[in-house]
Amino acid sequence: MQTFFRLLLISITFFFLACNATPDIALSPKLNKYADTEENCQDLRLTPGLMVPDALDKECNSFLKRLNKANIATYKSSQLAKKHSKTSPEYIHANTEANRQYRKTEVAYQKLTKLLNHLSLEAIKHDDLSTVAMTLRFKETKFTKKHYDYYKKQSTSYQESERFRAFEQRYAKSLVRKGLSYLSMGDKKHALKLFKTSASLNNKQAFYLVGIVYEAKNIDKAITWHTQAKENGVETSTINLARLYLRKHEPKKAQEFYLEAAENENAYAQFILYTQYQKTDNTKANTQAFPWLKRSAENGFAPAFYAYGQHLIKAKKSTEATAWLLKAKEHGITAANADLGVLYYKKKAYASALDFLTEASTAQAKYLLARMYEKGLGVKVNFYHAYVLYKEASKLGEKRAKKALRRVAKLKTEKEQAHYDAALRKKRQAQKLFEANNGATPILRNLRDKGMKIRIRGLVSIPLKGSYGFMLTSEDAKPYYIIDKEHKAGVSQYQYADITARATGFAVTISDDHGGTVDVYQLIYIKPCH
Repeated sequence: MQTFFRLLLISITFFFLACNATPDIALSPKLNKYADTEENCQDLRLTPGLMVPDALDKECNSFLKRLNKANIATYKSSQLAKKHSKTSPEYIHANTEANRQYRKTEVAYQKLTKLLNHLSLEAIKHDDLSTVAMTLRFKETKFTKKHYDYYKKQSTSYQESERFRAFEQRYAKSLVRKGLSYLSMGDKKHALKLFKTSASLNNKQAFYLVGIVYEAKNIDKAITWHTQAKENGVETSTINLARLYLRKHEPKKAQEFYLEAAENENAYAQFILYTQYQKTDNTKANTQAFPWLKRSAENGFAPAFYAYGQHLIKAKKSTEATAWLLKAKEHGITAANADLGVLYYKKKAYASALDFLTEASTAQAKYLLARMYEKGLGVKVNFYHAYVLYKEASKLGEKRAKKALRRVAKLKTEKEQAHYDAALRKKRQAQKLFEANNGATPILRNLRDKGMKIRIRGLVSIPLKGSYGFMLTSEDAKPYYIIDKEHKAGVSQYQYADITARATGFAVTISDDHGGTVDVYQLIYIKPCH
């Protein structure tokens, strides 16, 4: 009997709620995702003279009824939630009904979506433009390649539609991705065809890539395509044009493009101008070298950090020089270790000097580090270690090392040698394990071995926003192209990167800054190197 009265109470509650419910209540937040679909279905019913297929009219009506029931049930549930606790039978019953109606609405929505896509493709088959346009009002109708091709045959007004343009952009990008895949397999012919098709759809990266493919054997065509890329906003192509004109033995024309890029604050071009002006015998041009170097460093180009730091050392500005050299090291310029080690050594900051000199490879760095081990400056005395370092310094041309070598040769002990050899073995084992986990060195044999895991370190430059990879230039100025379609590396321009990548075995030949060409091997990004 108690259960009967409880159910009766629930029924009476629903009766009053139904009587007082507003027929035009707004869609609940949970159902608001269907708002556009609801509006489109209602427009089909209300637009005079519109020939709506019977199946679509029926499915739209079914969806609207389901949506209305779900919205009322959700509204009732929310009203009861204000009056009763969420554990009360009244609320539980109302919430259960709301969820049931929501699921039924979802089923009706899926059926409508399936019908819209079927009707749209059928309309294309029968050249029924009005039905195609009608179905495309709904976001549920997928705009496919068939829609794209069909609209291309129609008047330009259809080609200007938002969905047509959005698909065209996606399609053009997919052609670039596919072209890059062919390029990574060494199939330049198919890659070029896809890049050209993408370029015809105004994809900026495609213009650039066509130019890149042509650089190996057809300079004039490469210039044509890089010019178009530049006109479409690809700033990187300005540098490519400068290099191509160098290959054509037109240095003045090349200089115009380097200057244009430099004036637009391209740090790489600014550094190139610095190196060019520095070498010239022309006094006026030579005086322009340092300002370009300073601008390049201030714009974040790591090699400029190092060169600028060296200039500051010569100018006796050791504090400023240290700051710039530290930035250079942080960006992967290992040559900065020697300069930093010397600077800290002269300051008698031996603990800091030890770290940098240990990583350095110059004759002076080896000599100073040997003195530290001989004299116990910031490190425990080890004559054998000093002996090895003096020997290395001597081989590298450090004249002072010969006398020091004779001196410590009399002082070194077998115990020190044993300790040194043990540390060296441990270091080699660690290096071997590191290479096994992170990849082999990027020598030619490894780069040509498809699938080989390789460790690549260097400075990143991204040719275009939204590109599917990035250039990585190692410290010895060798460029590599890292394919990263999913943008997993998360790198930015002029950032130092230490990564593991998989060799594709293929390279693309491009122009360099010396009037020649260089092979850029392609690798597929795997992970950051740890």
